[in-house]
Amino acid sequence: MEKSIQDSIHGVIKLDGWMVKIIDTPQFQRLRRVKQLGFADLVYPGANHTRFEHSLGVMHIARVLKDRLELDDVVLVAALLHDIGHAPFSHSSERLLEEYAGFKHENISRVIKGELKDVLNELGFSISEIEGIVTGKRTSVVNGEIDADRMDYLVRDSHYTGVAYGVFDIYRLIDKIKFEEAVVIQQGGIKAAESLLISRFLMYPTVYFHHVCRIARKMYERAMERIIQTGFDASNLLEMDDIDAMMLIKEREREFYGRIINRNLFKRAVYVSKRVVNFREVMRVNEKRAETEIAEEAGVDEKYVIVDIPPVEEMRESGVMVETDEGLKTLDEVSPLVKALKTASIENWRLGVYTTKEYLERVGKAAMNYFGIEKVVQKSLDEIFP
Repeated sequence: MEKSIQDSIHGVIKLDGWMVKIIDTPQFQRLRRVKQLGFADLVYPGANHTRFEHSLGVMHIARVLKDRLELDDVVLVAALLHDIGHAPFSHSSERLLEEYAGFKHENISRVIKGELKDVLNELGFSISEIEGIVTGKRTSVVNGEIDADRMDYLVRDSHYTGVAYGVFDIYRLIDKIKFEEAVVIQQGGIKAAESLLISRFLMYPTVYFHHVCRIARKMYERAMERIIQTGFDASNLLEMDDIDAMMLIKEREREFYGRIINRNLFKRAVYVSKRVVNFREVMRVNEKRAETEIAEEAGVDEKYVIVDIPPVEEMRESGVMVETDEGLKTLDEVSPLVKALKTASIENWRLGVYTTKEYLERVGKAAMNYFGIEKVVQKSLDEIFP
C-alpha cells in the first residue's frame, strides 16, 4: 500500500508498499534518533533533523534520477539504506568505529540484520548489490562526485540550521544529468553544478567545521574513547542511538556528559590556519601523542587537552564529467569558478587545540611550542569569514 510523507524540503514524498516494509523495521527506525549534524544544535538550535528524514530525501532524489536514467529499484533501496551504518551523532562516531571496530559506515552489510535483513530477502534484493551502490562501486547515483546524497544534505542542513548558503537548484541540476557509466552533466547544468559547489564551500566552515561543533564532537569522541579503552565493545555503537550514547557517557564519563549537555565546552587555546604552521608536518602528527606531550608541558591532566587536526576535505564534485563541444571534461576544467573554489577550499582548514577555561593560557603556550607557532592572534569566525 502506497503512503505519503510530508517532507520539509521536497514536499510530498511517495512511498511504495515495499519501501514502507523497509522503513518500518527497527533498524531503519533507529535513524529517527540519530541526528544528522551531530552536535550542531549547540550552535544552530534548529539543527535537530535526523538521518531518518535525510534518507527519505535521498531516496526521493534517487527516484527522480532513476526515472530519468532508467535504473533498477535496487538504487532506491541503496538510497534508503545508505546511512543505516551511522552510529550515534553520525560522523562524531566515525573515527571510533574505524579505529576500534574496523568499520566504515558505507559497509552496510555488517549492520543489515534481524528484521531488515529478512525484509530485504523477502523482497528479493541482494545485500551485496546494495552495498556496492552505497560504496559507489556499482553506480555513482548515491555515492559519486555529484549524487543524491549531497543534493539532499546541503539543502536540508541549510534549511534546519537557518544558514542560507546551502541553497541551490536541485531540480535544474537533476534535469541536466544523464548517465554514461557514470553521472554526466549536460552543458546546460554547469551553472547549477557551480551553485552546488559554492554551497558546499560555504557550508563547511560555517556549519560542518564550525569551531563549537568541532569542540563538542571531539569531547564526545574522547569521552567515548576512554570508555572503549576500559572494555566497552565499540561495535555496540552500531546498534545505539544518540540517547543510548549519552546515557553511557553519563554513567562512565559524568564530567564530560555534564559539559556537553550544559554547553560548558572546552575553549580554543590555539585555532590557526595552515598558513601559521608547517602544514605537511602537522598532518602527520598523532593527535593523542600531541595531547600527551602538550599536557605534560602545561602541567595539566591529559583529558583536559584535545588536539584537533581535521582531514582536508576534497572537493570530489569538481571531478564530475561535463559534456562540452570538445567532448567530456571534468567540471573544474570547464569552470574557472570551480577551479578557484577547489584551490580555495583548503583555506577553510583549521588546527585546533582545546581545553578548559582555566587552562587556556598554559595549554595555549605549550601547544604553540609543540607546533612551532610563534604568535597566535585569535579571531572570531566573523573575522575569519566576513
